[in-house]
Amino acid sequence: MTIATVPATSEADARIERRLRKLATSGSASIWEAQDELSSEIAKAGLHFEGRAYPVCLRPLAINGGLANHVGATAEAVIKLLDVAAELYCCNEDVQELFPAYKPLRHWITSLPKHRPIVRICRLDGLFGSDGYYKIIETNAESPGGVVQNGLAAKIWSRFPNPLTHGLSLDVSKQPFAEDPNCFVRELVSTYYAATGREPRTAAVVNFRGRYTNEVDWILNGLRDSGLKAALLDASAMKRTPRGLVGPDGELIELVYNKLDPRDIVEVRECSDRLDDYLDACAAHEVVSINPWVSQCVLSDKAILAVLSDDLFSSNFNAEQIDLIARHVPWTRFVRPGVTTDPERRRIELIGYIRDNKANLVLKPSNATRGEHVLVGGFTSSEVWEEHIHRAARNPYVVQEYVRPGEVTALHPPSRSIKKMAYGIDCYVFGGRLAGFQSRASFDPVMNVGRSGVLLPVAID
Repeated sequence: MTIATVPATSEADARIERRLRKLATSGSASIWEAQDELSSEIAKAGLHFEGRAYPVCLRPLAINGGLANHVGATAEAVIKLLDVAAELYCCNEDVQELFPAYKPLRHWITSLPKHRPIVRICRLDGLFGSDGYYKIIETNAESPGGVVQNGLAAKIWSRFPNPLTHGLSLDVSKQPFAEDPNCFVRELVSTYYAATGREPRTAAVVNFRGRYTNEVDWILNGLRDSGLKAALLDASAMKRTPRGLVGPDGELIELVYNKLDPRDIVEVRECSDRLDDYLDACAAHEVVSINPWVSQCVLSDKAILAVLSDDLFSSNFNAEQIDLIARHVPWTRFVRPGVTTDPERRRIELIGYIRDNKANLVLKPSNATRGEHVLVGGFTSSEVWEEHIHRAARNPYVVQEYVRPGEVTALHPPSRSIKKMAYGIDCYVFGGRLAGFQSRASFDPVMNVGRSGVLLPVAID
């Protein structure tokens, strides 16, 4: 894999940027007419974000083939690193201490599947650093959003006459999930076949307490179109029997896709054993579980980047992997008092370093989602930063070097404005291979669709 830096912008994207800036001042009515038409077609296709409009922007992020190959190869290589990290968690107590929230589930987490990569469905979120390298800032190795809808959205976007891309040769079809939105379901089915040598007959999308239902209809329909009997089931509604895992109707369940929050499971496990049948069946590999529990918990936790980037664990990686980590994983540490090394590998006392370097750091709860309680030091008052240092020292938090996002001019439908927004580029990886890209843009330095962000289709020129 090449590790050379690649420019984060393309000439086509620069032309789109100029056109949008011009139209924002002299022809915004035509731009909003096109945006409204796109939004209408997205809604007609049934795409939504938890019942709200799916915020697909008319303005794409255009990248060249070299950049697409560079980012995709980086993402695929990082997935292999997660295999090493999973095995390290199972045998290294120092690593296990970085994930205290999951101690009640450790028995089930450490039963690793035989297949590699362990993470079958993943979205790696990234930004371009000041050194020109693509940086992975979160792994999203549990059940990321957009696995079906983003491919569909890109396909719908590509069919529209677009004043921003007129005359430009931009292609979304080189991304497998845009060319074939069923590639997500095909990965689920192929993982089952690789694990068992058989085609699955039954499947379930598993959630808990009714949470996280977005895209479930798309997934179930895809499974049914592939010939499987499929249903949405609650994790507590299944029973382990001598035949295997069965649903409420007694039907044997062969394949499960976990779409839940492991924090909810931890909470219930502290006062009840009603989930043990499901957890035991997954750990015993009586059902093919995607993603497995090590992925749901440990590999999706933000502390996993501390495992990769901390010198304490570098001896577990080969020279090529260490080189990859140095370029593409930002400096990250689990927050606790003590001595460690800074981004220049100088010895520091961590809490004092966090206090003195606010402008260059981000504090994140290690196992939260959707940007909850993330603080970017440069946008945070000293008083609030100090409060969070104390909170971070008592709870599972990580500190990470701040990777400043690039900026694009984009349409923001919720506020009906055209403004500069921070953006990143994320990689969907199915079965260890790049499935496609998404770009999120936001006024908020913490980019998230759930926090009024928008999605930019990624097109390759």
